[in-house]
Amino acid sequence: MTRILATALLVLALLGRPAQAAFEDQGAGARAPGMGNAFTALADDVYAIYYNPAGLAQLERSQFSTSYSKLFTGLSDGTDLNIMQLAYAHPFRGGSKGTLGVAWQRFSASSLYYEQTLHLSYGRLLLRRDSGSHLLGGINIKQLTHGFGVPAEAAAPCNQGNCSTNNGTDPVLSGKNSKSAYDADLGFIYRLPKKFQFGLAAHHVMSPDVGFGGPDKVPMSLRVGAAYKSLWLSLMGEIRQETAPTGGTDRDLILAGERVFPTLTSGQFALRGSLGFGTRDFQQITMGASYRVNKIQIDYAFLMPMGTVKGTMGTHRVAFGWHFGAPTPDEEITQELLDQAKQLRDGRGPSYGYEYAEELKPQSIEDPRLAGIRRLIEDHQYQKAHAALVAMVKDMVPTAPLVRLANRLELISHYYPDWSGPRTQWETIVIAAVDHFLNGRDRKAILTGSYALSLSLNDVKFDHLLSDMETAVGIKADRLPKDHPRSFIDELLFRVEAANNRNELQSVELLLQDILELDPQNVIAVERVGSMYFILGKFQSAIDTWNRAMVMEKRPQDIENLKHYIAMAQERMGIKAPETAPATMAPAVVPAAVPPAAPAMAQPLAPAQTLAPAAAPSAAQPAAPAVAQPLAPAQALAPAAAPSAAKPAAPAAAQPVRRARPAQTAAEVKGDPRDVDRLFQKGVEHYARGEYLQATAMFMRILQIDPQNAQARKALERLENKVPRRK
Repeated sequence: MTRILATALLVLALLGRPAQAAFEDQGAGARAPGMGNAFTALADDVYAIYYNPAGLAQLERSQFSTSYSKLFTGLSDGTDLNIMQLAYAHPFRGGSKGTLGVAWQRFSASSLYYEQTLHLSYGRLLLRRDSGSHLLGGINIKQLTHGFGVPAEAAAPCNQGNCSTNNGTDPVLSGKNSKSAYDADLGFIYRLPKKFQFGLAAHHVMSPDVGFGGPDKVPMSLRVGAAYKSLWLSLMGEIRQETAPTGGTDRDLILAGERVFPTLTSGQFALRGSLGFGTRDFQQITMGASYRVNKIQIDYAFLMPMGTVKGTMGTHRVAFGWHFGAPTPDEEITQELLDQAKQLRDGRGPSYGYEYAEELKPQSIEDPRLAGIRRLIEDHQYQKAHAALVAMVKDMVPTAPLVRLANRLELISHYYPDWSGPRTQWETIVIAAVDHFLNGRDRKAILTGSYALSLSLNDVKFDHLLSDMETAVGIKADRLPKDHPRSFIDELLFRVEAANNRNELQSVELLLQDILELDPQNVIAVERVGSMYFILGKFQSAIDTWNRAMVMEKRPQDIENLKHYIAMAQERMGIKAPETAPATMAPAVVPAAVPPAAPAMAQPLAPAQTLAPAAAPSAAQPAAPAVAQPLAPAQALAPAAAPSAAKPAAPAAAQPVRRARPAQTAAEVKGDPRDVDRLFQKGVEHYARGEYLQATAMFMRILQIDPQNAQARKALERLENKVPRRK
């Protein structure tokens, strides 16, 4: 009967190098094995469960896959070695709350031996830096079970025919024919903003004992990898290390690559391969291919060991995968690029290019050869610029980027041949959208165009231009209906609130940047952006944004509110505001065209007013600007110094001077203590509805009136804890 056990041990030896322990890692699925299992740094599909659980955090929609592997085909003894696997991963809230994975794997060697593994995995984002880098982490809990078949002749196992004593009974064959143990894997991935990422995974960290008659521990292995990943190309390198059965250390190096070939009408094809070599004669070549159409993917891999197992025709693996839910951003970009290429192939229109692919971008107008054309564009003489570009390339073979730039210029000049002279605010916004379009900044072009259209819904010409720009770059404009209850900026602020409540922090930051891009002089919007940064825990960004608002703000009470908010942010950062003596502040002189400012609580966040010029200081001694001390604590206000008698200051001719408002007292700026209860009630109502921005504003206002108010401080701390910190 020892022959049966010897056969099982032989099977284990066939799994890679000689005399390896049970649960030798044979990889999972068919895509990663086609790359020599160098998947630790990439780990971007459901099989991250097996390779690096941190990679689950990269999934944005659910995936399911099943695979079958035929190992070492053609063995002379006819042994059938195979692996079957099932895997499923489910991201929570698009991955913002992490991803849960479950998997089942069974390896069998004919009817002699089997290994079965159950996986429960979880991966999520651990850290996001302002630079765009991400740290992902994950853990994999496993139940390992293996056993062997016992034929009829093993019913009374004996040792050398001696069954007279317990010592004569084979301790392995007479005991249980299966053994289970628990194990765990840990993994991390660090993603840089420029397409590079690094991975670290520790497998079998518990070194479980899976022996039958004696100790047989599965050795822990470490894997370190690096990957470069672009839209259609991935390159990987990986080093593996684990304890060898002989007591030494095995080290292997694998280099791999994957290239995707999208087609216009027939889905996507992919080819991949790897070379591997290491200690104890480890040498391996792998190849793989994939086909994907819609949400279904089929993978195949072939692995050929060169220095270990002899007399085999290699390992063959096949996997079928399903993707659920809406397309990911990379998939959307891929589809848009293919749609544009299809449009060009079918001759359905000129080529305008696309900002997200270097191969399809229009020619940059910063090119020194286009200096004259750039000057015409900067002067907004689009028809002349187009004619000059056509004249420049008529005697040469034009490059594709130049053709795309010419097509963009032609489109703009068709609607606006020349846009010179004085402009309204709306015209300035339209020109900004056009400049973004001509410079290949497509997303900003459509965003700014959407904003311009919202300010003049009845402008048919610009409406048609925006429609043509949408078609040209493949990005949909954000068109608000005429009866929409909010302005475009207010709608973006509303989406900030909604995205924050869904914990979609990347969307929050993108929307905040859009608001500042579209309307940098909208002081109310700037103040709200500062408050959003505050509750995100990005206190320095909040301070910078509120300082920006102070430059625009003219109402003394609102300036003092901003100073108080800045002091609160500094307190969170552990910065103590400098002690300064009370200073005077010149009251603002409001032009007649500007409506009076709203009361302090008219807006959910710190109120503001349209920028207005300050009163002219005396010629003898100019008054300090209103925001000379942006980080100082609340100051007592006094009337500005009167102009000198020798030369009184005259108001600007274009702005008739109105009587300045009396300076507010410090108590008026600070607020009425009787308002505390009302503000707290409003803050609680906003909090209950999930309107964290508005609730934050209420509690911050209370702390300005009463800095020692314990209820408001606790409420503000709870609000800050509702939002994960962005480091």
